Amino acid sequence: MRVLLLAPFFDRTTPGESWSTYKWVEGICRRYETTVLTQHRRTWNAAASPIEAKECINWTDPEIPGLQGRIAWELKPTYLLYYWRARRWLRQARREGRTFDLIHQINPLALRYPTPARGWGIPYLVGPLAGSLPTPAALKAVTKEGTWYRQLRRLDSLRLRHDPWLRGTYADAAAVIGVAPYVRETLAACHPRRFEIMAETGVEEIGATAKTRAPGPLRLLFVGRLIRTKGIVEAIESVAVAARNCDVTFDIVGQGDLGEVCRRKVSELGMEGRITLHGRISKAEVFGWYERSDAFLFPSYREPSGNVVFEAMGRGLPVITTTIGGPGHVVTDACGFRIEPSAQATFAAGLASAICRLAADPELYAAMSAAALERMKSLALWPGKLEQLGLLYQDCVRKASPER
Repeated sequence: MRVLLLAPFFDRTTPGESWSTYKWVEGICRRYETTVLTQHRRTWNAAASPIEAKECINWTDPEIPGLQGRIAWELKPTYLLYYWRARRWLRQARREGRTFDLIHQINPLALRYPTPARGWGIPYLVGPLAGSLPTPAALKAVTKEGTWYRQLRRLDSLRLRHDPWLRGTYADAAAVIGVAPYVRETLAACHPRRFEIMAETGVEEIGATAKTRAPGPLRLLFVGRLIRTKGIVEAIESVAVAARNCDVTFDIVGQGDLGEVCRRKVSELGMEGRITLHGRISKAEVFGWYERSDAFLFPSYREPSGNVVFEAMGRGLPVITTTIGGPGHVVTDACGFRIEPSAQATFAAGLASAICRLAADPELYAAMSAAALERMKSLALWPGKLEQLGLLYQDCVRKASPER
């Protein structure tokens, strides 16, 4: 099968979306005759992200003054240039008589970007996609979008109803892949002809055995950016509430806008002996914390996918999270607790109740740890994910054959 991959960015050494896209590209290139269209900064080290593509076209991603770092990552202002370059390349390829059985646009993960794959008479897939989650009504008052560019996400639902490029991207796709059922609901106005659920990320290995509770406190862990929507404030408050009734400690790994707020909150609650902020650490150190911890407390209430949830479950950690987004789909009642994000005080109380249940019941803990590993075996190992994608490829090509 001849596959054209549209992957505007990927990198094996960069955590998150860049890494997971690399894993998809690497696996697809090993299985099919693949051409990859991508776009990177001049400093990108292609040798550090090896792929076995038949051809890889890498355009230079320009640097725009004033749009660097987080703002560039969230806005992706050079995507329009990638779109235009890919359309131009496809036009030239058609003139030269080059053909493909399938086009797959893997990223961006956010569903606000139209695809250049549309309109060439070749079946195409888009995804995995995630994002555009609204803030739960009960938490809007405490969730302030700190920067102007983050407020632009409010336009997503409007564009999905009225932007012809975006609507056409999903309406004309042979298949749209989303990380969880909420993506199907978000795209309902675009009427995609086929929707499949497939996690954007995965794990390379899984812990050999389930965890059991050792004597002593329940050791909770959080890994992620310290921003409001990750629920880190509620996580700290929930540990303070839980500590009245059960023995618990909480390690927080990561940095972000709320770092100082979190430190003050820990001090105000008198939790210095139980809650420790470690800041940003290396990936290897993060995995060390997964091994040393008992459970993963991650009450993010606007989490599109949840890479860290996969990592934690892959090490056998039961997860305490919310009913929202990617974690709300990945975590089941067998391997963790999903708390409805309600008003701040009741949200924290619900998390605290789950913490104490886990701390008080070693049999429940062991069962949830084993279930977390089983969930990852069925959902997240890369060979299985690529096999699932391959079946989708074959079905989309087969169904499109009479039309071509």
